[in-house]
Amino acid sequence: MEIKEANVRAKAPNKTDKFVLATQICLRIAATATAMAAAWVIFTANQTVEVLGMSFDARYSYSPALKFFAYANAIAFGFSLMSLFFLFFARHALTATIYYFFFLHDLMMMSLVLSGLAAGTAIGMVARDGNGHTGWLKICDRFEKFCDKVIVSMALSSVAVVCLLVLTVMSAGKSRQI
Repeated sequence: MEIKEANVRAKAPNKTDKFVLATQICLRIAATATAMAAAWVIFTANQTVEVLGMSFDARYSYSPALKFFAYANAIAFGFSLMSLFFLFFARHALTATIYYFFFLHDLMMMSLVLSGLAAGTAIGMVARDGNGHTGWLKICDRFEKFCDKVIVSMALSSVAVVCLLVLTVMSAGKSRQI
């Protein structure tokens, strides 16, 4: 029985591979930074208002939807930071299989941040407009600073979703050679 050795040479990266790697690094930095900023802004969003001598607080922790939004962004920040480090240190040995795992990671992080954004947006609409059918009053006319911080956090989270969506599509394209 004859054993044949495969003649496998490491191919030199071409300009397209370098461009894809640079784009992946930039998008991962953007997704990490915006997820961190969105989490930081929502974690620090609080306001106290006095009405008729009574003090009222608005905090993200009073709403389960805003808590989910904040924690989803914090988790996405942590995992995106880990994937950025992995991409940076494994940049010379990227294969279709590794890109497949990046695809799964990016898809899960995008889904998590998107679901948190949807929950936060839903409660944000109620806070801004109220709901006459259920008797929920709008609060953004009284807690303007709090609502402005929530809006900024939602905008930052939307940028993170777009970055993660582009990363998901790029990773799916690069993992097609499996």
